[in-house]
Amino acid sequence: MKINNLKINKKFRPIVFLSIFTITFLLILGMISCTATGSSDSSASNGQNSDQGSVSDNNTDGSQEETVASVQSEDLTDYDNVKVGAEMKGAIPSFLLTNKDNYITIEIKNTSDFTWRNDSVNSVRVGYHYYGQDVDASDYDGTSRTELTKNVAPGETIKADVLINDIKQPGTYVIQIDLVLEGKYWFSSKGVPMIESPAYFGEGQS
Repeated sequence: MKINNLKINKKFRPIVFLSIFTITFLLILGMISCTATGSSDSSASNGQNSDQGSVSDNNTDGSQEETVASVQSEDLTDYDNVKVGAEMKGAIPSFLLTNKDNYITIEIKNTSDFTWRNDSVNSVRVGYHYYGQDVDASDYDGTSRTELTKNVAPGETIKADVLINDIKQPGTYVIQIDLVLEGKYWFSSKGVPMIESPAYFGEGQS
């Protein structure tokens, strides 16, 4: 009876050993898989956090740049209580065109106590008024504007090519070149002399 039991045990030993080896192998394989998955998730999480941090930094930089630009473009000048002054030199030709743009070069000195800005809601520009001498036509506020090429500090002089292109009907007109503080007033309303002269407007050759 003992001999038979011994034979049976020897018969099943390889099977038991193989089963234990298989279970051990599967357990080790499972642990390796879990470890790899955890590392991958951690890397992905770290990468995602890094990307989010980068985006956040970029957004912060963009916001700072917008804030700086906003502050730079903000105009805090009290234009209702400034000294307004200008000296303009130039001549208006006696003949100008109705069918082409006319440019008149003038020299302007800033004798105000504030900087004339060309990048503000209240920019200083060059405009003009006109009224007909033998023509029933006039315009005071609606004429074209010429922008200054830069900001002009008090005491500084600048040249401007004044565009005159609103008169289409032939005839003799009085042209008044004037500076305007957009949204506020014409310089002439503050006692600043204009460049003024009559000119005949007609068609030029094509």
